[in-house]
Amino acid sequence: MNNTLQIYSSLNILCVDDDHDTLEIYNIMFSMLFNHVYIAEDGEEGLEMFQKESVDIVLTDYSMPKMTGLQMSEKIREIDATIPIILLTALESLEILRHAIDLRVTSFIKKPISSRSIFSTLEFVAKSVLADRLLLKTQKERLSYSNYQENLTYQKENLIIKNDLQDKKSFLNFSCEAFYKPKDILSGDSYSIREISKEQYFIFLVDGMGKGISAAATAMLCSAFVNYQIDQAIKDQNFSFHNIIEKLLEFIAPNLLEDEVISATFFYFNAKKDSLEYAMFSMPAFLCMTHCDDTVVKMKSNNPPLSAYTQNINITTIDTQEINKILVFTDGLNENSVEDPKEFYGKYLLEDFTEADTLEEFEEKRAQKVVVQEDDITYIFIKAQEQSK
Repeated sequence: MNNTLQIYSSLNILCVDDDHDTLEIYNIMFSMLFNHVYIAEDGEEGLEMFQKESVDIVLTDYSMPKMTGLQMSEKIREIDATIPIILLTALESLEILRHAIDLRVTSFIKKPISSRSIFSTLEFVAKSVLADRLLLKTQKERLSYSNYQENLTYQKENLIIKNDLQDKKSFLNFSCEAFYKPKDILSGDSYSIREISKEQYFIFLVDGMGKGISAAATAMLCSAFVNYQIDQAIKDQNFSFHNIIEKLLEFIAPNLLEDEVISATFFYFNAKKDSLEYAMFSMPAFLCMTHCDDTVVKMKSNNPPLSAYTQNINITTIDTQEINKILVFTDGLNENSVEDPKEFYGKYLLEDFTEADTLEEFEEKRAQKVVVQEDDITYIFIKAQEQSK
């Protein structure tokens, strides 16, 4: 008896029948078992009771005035597609049976009913309700735990990102702002903007190829290691642009999955030499507008993607005195859907960059065109500042 009570004790049942004596029997029998017994004398009242109360099981007679048990069940199914419905009927109509099956009536009890038949049916239905509840609870707990872990990962991603220009947003004679918007909580992108000294600045942008946790883990590993190397170089006053890249290669190679590659951009601004050195590993060409004629040049990657087999590092140097503005970004910026389903934002990128003088202006133009974000978006907008005379 205790086991039986445990099955029903948390459930509410709705009993619908036009026979008053039958409802009294239901109320007496079920009140000892169920958490709550709701009573209705016809289909209309039963539907109103179902809409108003929290019901786990519906037990209904077929033949009733105003609204039959099947008519009521049809209305209930519009509200709840899964709640168990037990139909009691003395009829043996094939048409009624088909209709009940179409409505996914859970069980049938043929009149005249016996206590044995009704309790065996109720026990089966109650167990299925509790099993569904347990499954739903387990799924919710798993989802909650998964969301908790993803949120922790996102916090970790933002903690690993280092931007020494977060407050002043400028270095040397350039303004510099970063835009970071992951598609999901887990991002395959990361970046760092570091002040080596008053005359030296370092920018790192990484795109872990692939999706989900694997790409996010790779990006975080790269950023965390680069930032550690930068911190050590600042502390020891022995920064070397080439060495930072070389040490990342040595570190990341054994930590990559088979056939996994990484896209990355390394920038090094040196005021003493008025130079920008860069090494790009299979990243989209960064856009560079010069002072002389405001033409935009696409500066292509000068290295293949980073992989376990990367050995050579190519570095290119350009004169910073010629630079008006720069846009460096991961490929997610290009791959946003726009209004025309056949096109992507990459078609408008050059035009928007040409017309924008700040990250805010550029982002406003981009947001107006983008319909769906298809990938993580990370970009850094660098603009030469006017020098006071």
